[in-house]
Amino acid sequence: MLDYYQHTAARAEALIARQTRPGPAVQGAVPAVVPGLAGPEQALAWARAERASLLACLDDAAATGQHVRVIALTAGLAGLLRLDGPWAEAITRHRAAIEAARHLSDRLSHAGALHDLGDVRWLMGEYRAAARDLEQALGIYRDLGDRLGQANALRYLGAVRRGTDDYPAAAQALEQALGIYRDLGDRLGQAYALYYLGDVRQLTGEYPAAAQILEQALGIYRDLGDRLGQANALNYLGNVLQLTGEYPAAAHVLEQALDIYRDLGDRLGQAYALRYLADVRRATGDYPAAAHDLEQALAISRDLGNRFGQAWALLYLGIVRRATGDYPAAAHDLEQALGISRDLGDRFGQAWALLYLGVVRRATGDYPAAALALEQALGILRDLGHRGGEVQALNERGTLHRVTGDLTQAEGCHRRALDLARTIDSSWNEAQALAGLGRWGLAAGHATQAEALLRQALEIYQQLGAAEAGEVSRELAALTEAGPPG
Repeated sequence: MLDYYQHTAARAEALIARQTRPGPAVQGAVPAVVPGLAGPEQALAWARAERASLLACLDDAAATGQHVRVIALTAGLAGLLRLDGPWAEAITRHRAAIEAARHLSDRLSHAGALHDLGDVRWLMGEYRAAARDLEQALGIYRDLGDRLGQANALRYLGAVRRGTDDYPAAAQALEQALGIYRDLGDRLGQAYALYYLGDVRQLTGEYPAAAQILEQALGIYRDLGDRLGQANALNYLGNVLQLTGEYPAAAHVLEQALDIYRDLGDRLGQAYALRYLADVRRATGDYPAAAHDLEQALAISRDLGNRFGQAWALLYLGIVRRATGDYPAAAHDLEQALGISRDLGDRFGQAWALLYLGVVRRATGDYPAAALALEQALGILRDLGHRGGEVQALNERGTLHRVTGDLTQAEGCHRRALDLARTIDSSWNEAQALAGLGRWGLAAGHATQAEALLRQALEIYQQLGAAEAGEVSRELAALTEAGPPG
């Protein structure tokens, strides 16, 4: 029975993980009959149905000191534990596999278990521990001359570096992984490296490059018939399209991603797609649908123990509640998001939580607290090199300066934001800067200039289908009704 579960779990894991990974040959007798696992969906269905039995076999192997079986069964469960959690249990299991590999002096299995442990810690937001595990795995793979192991470890290290906001190091690791995968002819590995690299480019405001890289990844996944890979690439591509103001296209690809995740039963993917889709709905003014999507994403993240996902779902909920004028609820959500992001060392998450807390504080008249939060957010975003975030922080600071009567500073912030938005080709941020300058013009008594700026902003908002179009239309109507200054 143990042979049956060990061999079938290894076959299922190879399909679920959707990556080639180094490792020793499976030992033990080959079972006479094994289920027909034709693809990832069947493999995952089998693993879920047999989860209790697989864990029972693993517990028995551990209790009886069968170290080879502990290593093999844990590796066979890695993909299932990654997808379904709970991740705390996955960490316990991978640690036990590491100890079994050490007992046997099996360095290749040791590296594989370290890699799996680092992967789960990355998912949980334990970035320092994840980096340590993956660097150890990478070192072993280099000692053994195992280039595939090196590429896999580098790919995940790139993802971890992205999580700690070290974008240059993330890009370097991912480009190294991509180069090795290309040398090995591993197209699936190439797609993974491209997928993460596209996300890093998006985070540094290189939106056209990000979209191009993600399209490459999507093309490979489609050629390979890898539906989960397609969903992942579509998810990140939808985020890029949303950031560049292409809302219908963003919604379309994100809905495709969400459908695939649901078909595959991938709850982690669903949470990410729901969050990105909610942001598109918020941007177009559909606040009830956005809140509904985010509540689902938050519930899934809590079930999985995904604190990173919880922080970002709370952040987006705070943004939606701010947009609907529910400032106490918005502040509560944003403060929770900020606390979790600080616990995780996620400076990017901290910056966005601070930015929107600054917006909420400004809306409730707490101008000193607003100024402090926005200054902190801008500082972090500049340190990270996130130009899209820097534009938004500049615009929000410009608005704060205007409402507190410092018109010179207001104009300067909005003009810097306008220049940067045009540099990175961010239409929504460009419209925000133009609208901010229009409102500055009204406050400064430059009605004709203000009207022209607001009309430019309105044209962009209407092209995007952005929710802000209604507010600017009302401002222009009021300006027209007031007539020229007498």
